[in-house]
Amino acid sequence: MDSLSSKIALVTLFISIYCISHAQTDSAGVNLYLLGQSFFDNKEFTGNIKKGYTHPGFYIQPAIKFETKQYSIAAGFHTLYLAGADTLEQFVPVFSARLLLNSRIMLNVGTLESLIGHWLPEPLFKPERLFLNQPETGVQFLYQGIWSKADLWINWERYIKTGSPFQEEFTVGFTHLYNLNDTPGFSNAFHAMASHHGGQIDSTNLPVQTHANIGLLPAFRFKPYGNTTLALATSVYYYKNLSPSFTSEYNTGFGLHPQVKAYRNYTTLEVGFWYSHGFVNPRGEELFGSVSTINPIYNQSVRQLGTVAIEYQKRFMSSMLLNANFKAYYDFKSNLLEYSYTLRLMFDGKLKRVM
Repeated sequence: MDSLSSKIALVTLFISIYCISHAQTDSAGVNLYLLGQSFFDNKEFTGNIKKGYTHPGFYIQPAIKFETKQYSIAAGFHTLYLAGADTLEQFVPVFSARLLLNSRIMLNVGTLESLIGHWLPEPLFKPERLFLNQPETGVQFLYQGIWSKADLWINWERYIKTGSPFQEEFTVGFTHLYNLNDTPGFSNAFHAMASHHGGQIDSTNLPVQTHANIGLLPAFRFKPYGNTTLALATSVYYYKNLSPSFTSEYNTGFGLHPQVKAYRNYTTLEVGFWYSHGFVNPRGEELFGSVSTINPIYNQSVRQLGTVAIEYQKRFMSSMLLNANFKAYYDFKSNLLEYSYTLRLMFDGKLKRVM
């Protein structure tokens, strides 16, 4: 779709929402929402699994949203800019239709709710995807219970037509979190996701690939004193190559990540040890995987990392979120210390009531 067609489509959506709003009761309303995020993300990686880079920039995603108690419709656009670039990295329309199926389950079609990365941990979800790989588009079911919540989604990342010189790509996943109230005791997270490259009308000569990851993250929290909460956690991950014909150096693998976590006010400290064998994580941070992004000759079947992460996160006036983190990874095999740091400031809220 060219630039003119995109603009016409957006204007048409806005007019449609305006017309719908005038046919509703007083309990409905149309509001202008803004989702925006500025970020500075720096990776100081010098090993053979991955080299470092820097992402300074911002994205803006305004939308007009019509909402009732039962459903909502939102339309707008998303634009991404990286500092120093000659052009925008991305300019795409966004549209979402949400329906409350019952008191606990919501159906979302179109632009997905993915601001927190579906609650996925770093070995399965690379944190920079929160600002570089937005918006996500597909179908999503969100569950909110008393002690648990869940997210079932499919993110369609690349669409193909007959004759396209590339494969279709999508990710399907499921996350379930238990014990949300941060009270002392047992908590658990379960993650399952698969990434797929292929398509029945694929005209390339590339093999069809499907890679699956599963993660189980039990933890036990307790308060030794005051406002400090400690957690003992051991994350277990599994990888399986589900491709019909594609074989690689690693067709199955696993990862273990025992950690000690400390929470106090707005600050979190995590210290852990990562061990994996033949672990492949297509959407995760590559440092945790066996596959080198530089050259296959640098692949490592066994990965052993000491991990330290400190994060400060605070919300201001309900709509402004400040996040700053520092992460260090010590590679025991190469005796190499690598680190990264990120500063993000995000606004997510209603600007004004349109009508």
